[in-house]
Amino acid sequence: MSATVSERTHRWSWSPLTVRLMLAQTAVLAIGLIIVVITAVLVGPRMFHHELVETGHADEALGLVHLEDAFRSVSLTALTIGGLPALYLAGMLTFYLYRTIGRSLASFSAAAGEVAAGNYDVRVTSTGLGPEFDSLASSFNDMAAKLDAVDTTRRQMLADLAHEMRTPLASLKGHLEGIEDGVVQWDERTTSILYAQITRLERLARDIRQLTAAEEGMTHLQLTPQDPSRLAAQAVAAVQQDAAAQDISVTSISTGMEVTPVLVDRERMGQVLGNLLENALRHTPPGGAVTVHTDYAPEAVTVTVTDTGEGISEEHLPHVFERFYRANTGREAHRGGSGLGLAISKSLVEAQGGSLEATSEGPGRGTSFRIRLPHHTPTD
Repeated sequence: MSATVSERTHRWSWSPLTVRLMLAQTAVLAIGLIIVVITAVLVGPRMFHHELVETGHADEALGLVHLEDAFRSVSLTALTIGGLPALYLAGMLTFYLYRTIGRSLASFSAAAGEVAAGNYDVRVTSTGLGPEFDSLASSFNDMAAKLDAVDTTRRQMLADLAHEMRTPLASLKGHLEGIEDGVVQWDERTTSILYAQITRLERLARDIRQLTAAEEGMTHLQLTPQDPSRLAAQAVAAVQQDAAAQDISVTSISTGMEVTPVLVDRERMGQVLGNLLENALRHTPPGGAVTVHTDYAPEAVTVTVTDTGEGISEEHLPHVFERFYRANTGREAHRGGSGLGLAISKSLVEAQGGSLEATSEGPGRGTSFRIRLPHHTPTD
């Protein structure tokens, strides 16, 4: 559970910043009051005398020295009565304001320390000091939440990666030990097994690198107007030979009133379609079919890869785009995939401003992966 800093903040204490701010504010108020007193006591009477002289009452002015003294005394008394309480109230308000600011800064400082220490569950609450502080608190909480998500993903990915590497490494170690002990013959079969496991590790490393680049926005995209149906046809042509070897038919169809190009990266979109087709072929039995359907609509172009294969149960469907997720672990491990193809595809499609979703009516009823590409330039 996440905790707020204010819930863990101890009794407020004077901070050097608060003291300096209060002293500066009090000095400003005191200097202002002194200036007002000097003006009222010294300058005021002289101005009063000068006005009498200017208006032709010089004789009366000479006899009104006692009035100047009275004016000075009254002004000083009024300023004392009104100024000192005003200075006191201003000091109290300043104390309250800077105490609140100090608490807010202390909470942000404590929260930043928690985040630096690896506690990403920390949150700061609104201090009620205005929209600027509320926006700062919201931004900080968003940052902490994203760091928490990244850290969780990193930990999960490392655990999954270690799990995925365990099988090929164990196979390599077992065969090498068998060769050293003379139990396993160094022949063509053994060589092919070792190369297959090395290839699997290389594919895993490549896919991890691609997925990390896509999710962190580091993939360099060259967005140009492309016809999705043509890209789909090229992807289908690339897998025709493998599909024929598995006795699976692969076709590409296009519907819609008008062929409208969309801004995509040709190479990356081809990679996505290739991943989806390879995934469909792995999960479609001999005699099955895979269809790539491109549909042109006014608001977007959709490319749907549909197979007549195993299908996905309802409980597994929300997780198909997660790293290393396999609905049937025992069988999936021997099919050559790294478990990252769908995650890479989703990240690449989203990087180009589109979306990728999966649907299935259940086990044995096939699966559809639908790419939606809107008619606008993806935002960075």
